[in-house]
Amino acid sequence: MSVWSKALLLSTSITVCASLFACSPHSLYATPVKKKPTVTHSAPIVKTTLKNMPDRYKSSIEWVWKNRMVQEGSTLRKNLIFDQIFAGKGTLNYVVRWQSDKSVTLKQRQQIESMLSRQVNHWNDLLVGYENWPYSSIKVKVVGWACTNPALILNKQANEIVYTDYIIDELNKTVPTIPSKLPIAPTSLSRFEHFEEPQYMYPGGLDKRFDMYLWATTSFGGGAGGDWGQRMADDYILNILKADQDEIMEHELGHGFGFPDFYEPQDRPPGGFPDKTLMWVGSSITITNWDAWLLRYTWSQLRKDTTRFPITSFQ
Repeated sequence: MSVWSKALLLSTSITVCASLFACSPHSLYATPVKKKPTVTHSAPIVKTTLKNMPDRYKSSIEWVWKNRMVQEGSTLRKNLIFDQIFAGKGTLNYVVRWQSDKSVTLKQRQQIESMLSRQVNHWNDLLVGYENWPYSSIKVKVVGWACTNPALILNKQANEIVYTDYIIDELNKTVPTIPSKLPIAPTSLSRFEHFEEPQYMYPGGLDKRFDMYLWATTSFGGGAGGDWGQRMADDYILNILKADQDEIMEHELGHGFGFPDFYEPQDRPPGGFPDKTLMWVGSSITITNWDAWLLRYTWSQLRKDTTRFPITSFQ
């Protein structure tokens, strides 16, 4: 693991290169889209291919792929959520990084796992039936909590793991209301630390690893996301536990798939977008059809590398 890669995980700066660590200055008061939550997702299988992409999307999506994602190298690191799902055989494991002095009930912890499952599977649903994507649903599990004060984990169950080690959060020097102690889980269990080592064996087996952090920080403004996970304010996360599709969480997951932000005019296709997109802050509060086709197009390009994604047959 390079020094740069480790810096992405440990750094608290929100200005790191967007191709590897994308950030989003969302408002903390964005309104979650609340519907009746569905914990278990299994999207109906409708076969489709890249040929089915609407013509009006083609030029803008190809431009974003060639002029943003390829040029910025956002899909080169073999630790995108696509890679994590394949390595986990259809699963994603999280550690919740609780950088907060708020207590968390057992019900809230269960709701966090369910919320993560809903948000991840909203993206995965868009790949079901598309060009040999093999997973109809993703099993998302919280495998541990990183929290400097274990007493905050109320009614801790025997099967729950709490890590209490920490490092110093440098962001505290410029934003004193952000806690100085930054809890960490063991790097030996982190896919982020070991994805470049194909023969690496996680202590206790593959099921014990964690792919990403859900990082909850007191006084954190907006959101940040990448292949390391998603970071938001503790209050915000507690406010979206029952949300079906949440704007910030889904946007930050989009960065985990390699998608860029579109803040400046030069970041966007010259002809503009033919539809709204969640990846341009303020354009949409939910995943759009354009986002769905960007996800599918990205998969169509990545799956060509059969050493990275060893699927036996392609459509």
